[in-house]
Amino acid sequence: MFHLMSQRQRAVSKFFERHKVKTSGHIISVLCTLGPSSLNRQVIERLQDRKVDLFRINLSHTPLDKVAETIGIIQSFSSTPICLDTEGAQVRTGTMEQDVVVRDRQHVRLTRETVVGTADCLSLTPASVFEELRPNSLIGLDFDGVVLLVLKAEADSAETVVLNGGKIGSNKAVVIDPAPKLQPLTNDDIAAVEIGRQHDITHFALSFANTAEDVALLRKYAGPDATIISKIESKQGVRNLDAILEETDEILIDRGDLSREVPLENIPFLQKAIIRKGNIAKKPVNVATNLLESMLVNRKPTRAELNDITNTLLDGANGLVLAAETAIGKHPVLAVDMVLSMIERYRRSLDGHRIEDLLESSPLLLPSLHGLSAVDKPMSSVTSTVSKTMLKKLPSIEVDVETAMDIEQIAHGVYSPLKGFMTEAQLEGVLNDNHLPTGDVWTMPIVLQGKSQEFAAFHPGQSIRLIDRRTGEARAILHLEDKYEVELKSVAERWFGTTDKSHPGVARFMDRGITMLGGPIEYLGPANVARSPYQLTPDQTRTLFDIKGWTKIVAFHTRNVPHRGHEHVIANACERSNADGVLIHPVIGPKKSGDFTPEAIMGAYERLISARFPNSLLAAFSTYSRYCGPREAVFTALCRKNFGCTHFVLGRDHTGVGGYYKANENKELFDSLGDFGITPVFFDTVYYSEGRDAMVESDTPDGGDLKAISGTMIRELLGENQPVPSWCMREEVSSLLLEMRKAKQPLFVE
Repeated sequence: MFHLMSQRQRAVSKFFERHKVKTSGHIISVLCTLGPSSLNRQVIERLQDRKVDLFRINLSHTPLDKVAETIGIIQSFSSTPICLDTEGAQVRTGTMEQDVVVRDRQHVRLTRETVVGTADCLSLTPASVFEELRPNSLIGLDFDGVVLLVLKAEADSAETVVLNGGKIGSNKAVVIDPAPKLQPLTNDDIAAVEIGRQHDITHFALSFANTAEDVALLRKYAGPDATIISKIESKQGVRNLDAILEETDEILIDRGDLSREVPLENIPFLQKAIIRKGNIAKKPVNVATNLLESMLVNRKPTRAELNDITNTLLDGANGLVLAAETAIGKHPVLAVDMVLSMIERYRRSLDGHRIEDLLESSPLLLPSLHGLSAVDKPMSSVTSTVSKTMLKKLPSIEVDVETAMDIEQIAHGVYSPLKGFMTEAQLEGVLNDNHLPTGDVWTMPIVLQGKSQEFAAFHPGQSIRLIDRRTGEARAILHLEDKYEVELKSVAERWFGTTDKSHPGVARFMDRGITMLGGPIEYLGPANVARSPYQLTPDQTRTLFDIKGWTKIVAFHTRNVPHRGHEHVIANACERSNADGVLIHPVIGPKKSGDFTPEAIMGAYERLISARFPNSLLAAFSTYSRYCGPREAVFTALCRKNFGCTHFVLGRDHTGVGGYYKANENKELFDSLGDFGITPVFFDTVYYSEGRDAMVESDTPDGGDLKAISGTMIRELLGENQPVPSWCMREEVSSLLLEMRKAKQPLFVE
């Protein structure tokens, strides 16, 4: 267990107070460079959803005539602030031919003219550098690359000899010893800053900030209200750091360029010293270069890179900068997610942590189990200590398949924060206020219900075996805390909004008895019954999301086979939420007569995923429909939060039945409950438009253009071995269901 120094915590707190970022959220800022890999709507919107703090435009790689266009692209898809990073006082190579290589002792001519560079002659910019070249000057081209020695220097050119050969690329940084004096801003920098101000840019980074006067010059052009980030990437900048800190708003340690002038082995210690000075001056310190270099290609970083990030945060850095990783890397969003995961782990470490916490495998960026802390685990991970001999001595209750499913979901954390069956106080809180006594949002009664005579012998304080009727096995031990009776009609009215026994949920509830047993359960393990291979637990879905690199996941709940309307809402929900993937999660528990069988539903979705949604995870939700409309809509969303999802698809008649619930009741309930950790994605009723040959949403279908997608029609056609029209159901899905029908496999629940 460890704690950071109070002085460092105060500095970080002041930084986030100034930037209006809460320390309970992202306590470290994340800056992302946008480039060819990320300068598009999909990536920009996904990065904004992750609350990236600043988008960086590198003016060294953005021509002046493209600056306004680049700003416009970013601002059209995002409200995240933009930072223009100047070229600054830096020497660079010009445009080079492909794969130029020079060898030791070869002579190379340098020119201020604009030429396409070869192994014999190449350009350097800015042209003023030639005024300061002298015989015996050493010139390094790019990091750990080519080294030239100046033999002869003239006003417009220089003759050099190669002391260390290698490859020379276009627009690569050049280090000259002794260092030339250069203007802190190029003419293009000044013009770009003006363009930025015209587009309401207020953040500017000064490359090669060597003196406080350099910072003041940029502020002159950027305006007094601008935020100036001074990049410390030269010996001179380090030597003048105290004065720069007085003038600047923030600093940025560019470890790449700094390492051209300072031995690599000194950089970690120099970083610590610079950060310490920034913390003392109460100026935010950002760190850049090679944070996740391996993720330019790979989906996962190296352990050394993660160790580097951790130590950078422990040093007291206030910001992490991704450059090539997000500008040209193959996995810009995954790189940001990895940085955010490291920041979250660091945030949790501020209050100390146990070794046990660090063994937790759930991805940090996914929502915690509802109502629990980030390190709480479901009871299924805890082994029961009750011996078989003692277990046999306990009194028992035989439970049906629905209750057995509830036991399983409680144990695996699907119903988190519930630890067992509801006490009277919990039930009344849910029915009257949609909250548990703890204050957590919860809308679905989870009760152990029976006839008075069945439960007559039980009293609070007892432990009771819960026996699965299907197998005769003990599934759990109920530690009885509360035994109470309910008025069935009162509960039904508040639970289902009706006492009409034509409602399938009401009928089931009213027939089961007035006595309830409440208390936590101790899980004894799964039943020895055939299980769907798709029955994944929250631990398993979260692990799979991590392997896939998903941190924004849409959950889709269904109890039917997929039709074109389902396709429409899945695709549009993913687009609206900028999701990485979708969890397609059909209910497979007992259903009412006429519903599709679990086998038909799962097989149909397998076909749909293959045809349309490759970024999907198909899993079976082992529970049963209560058909209670808005309450069940919230309940099914909370369950998907526990599976690790961040968004949840909601239609106008989600989980309802008949005409018992109004079209807007789902949204009204969600709105009344506020944010409880998963974002609903609402849809109106989906119709097929003949005129547009497309699916459309509408709350008031007009005229004859819109065709309703009828579940009754689909069932009737399949029941008559007729294909469903392609506008209504994808042919791949329809043909599978007809194949099942032909093979005499049941499609519908009897």
